[in-house]
Amino acid sequence: MKETSNLNEFDLMLDAINNLTEEDAKSLLKIIYGFVNTAITGEGGNEVKLEVINKLSGIYKRIPELNDLRNNNNS
Repeated sequence: MKETSNLNEFDLMLDAINNLTEEDAKSLLKIIYGFVNTAITGEGGNEVKLEVINKLSGIYKRIPELNDLRNNNNS
């Protein structure tokens, strides 16, 4: 059952990503690049890399909120 739930969450996230504006998508890519670059070039080792993965996951989980906020402001 968990696999089905994960697939549904994955599909919902892909749908939310598809609904981002170009401006929102570019902004998120810049933020993501900054985190990834810090993890790769920084001195924090695996602890920092894990922290970056958690931050990136949080960013993705907030994409539906971003879409809702934009849609509500356009209404």
